[in-house]
Amino acid sequence: MTSNTAIILISIISLALLGALSGALLAFASEKFKVKIDPKVEEVLGLLPRANCGACGYPSCVSLAEAIVVGKADPAACKVGGESTANKIAASLGKGKCEVKERMIARHSCGGSNENCGKKFEYKGILDCDAVLLVGGGDKLCSYGCLGYGTCVKACKFDALKMGVNGLPVVDPDKCVACGKCLVACPRKIISYIPRSAKVLVNCSTKDKGASVKKICKVGCISCRLCEKACAAGAITMRDNLPVIDYSKCTACLECVKVCPMKTILTPSLSPIL
Repeated sequence: MTSNTAIILISIISLALLGALSGALLAFASEKFKVKIDPKVEEVLGLLPRANCGACGYPSCVSLAEAIVVGKADPAACKVGGESTANKIAASLGKGKCEVKERMIARHSCGGSNENCGKKFEYKGILDCDAVLLVGGGDKLCSYGCLGYGTCVKACKFDALKMGVNGLPVVDPDKCVACGKCLVACPRKIISYIPRSAKVLVNCSTKDKGASVKKICKVGCISCRLCEKACAAGAITMRDNLPVIDYSKCTACLECVKVCPMKTILTPSLSPIL
């Protein structure tokens, strides 16, 4: 055996031994310092959908499971899992049937489609709402309306949003879990939550006065207050030149929809955003 061959052989054996030793040390360290999880936490975690979306207010499903087990979070905290998951978790904890609040969904409050609201200039750049907002405050004539470049769509992990042919995002109520990602992503902050059963929507976000709105948008709110006066249940109040609906009072009489001259208030079936 030549000296070179011996050196190579010794090197190979040394590396193999070093690798084996490192593996043994890692295995020991893993066992010695591993974090032991409460079996009940593991049980609850197994019932969660593992979306890790943060909609519950916790950074991960593991964190939520730990909070549920110690009583810091409700078994119904997971919005993705819904009522079925909530009841399974409640049963695993020895609790009765879980009371789940009405499901909320995201809604986009702007009717300023490409047809209804014009543009100040032709934008050619990155297809992102934050990017276009940096250019003169956005290309839409309405400084409160949807920019239409799909930043909210990209943020949705559940495929519940898509861009419509009219330049506005469309929400799929069956897929939306109200995780809040689109609310955070929207630079104009015109996405909010409404109850899944809501029968009327305010399809505008402007805070400008009526005369100014009429010049730039065909369906913008002109603050005429007719909807507020028509609501016998007192579910509509004006705030910053816009009607705000209290869904706990709304009786779905649709009188507000009938009297709105700009068709700003709509039923979900007529809305381009649902």
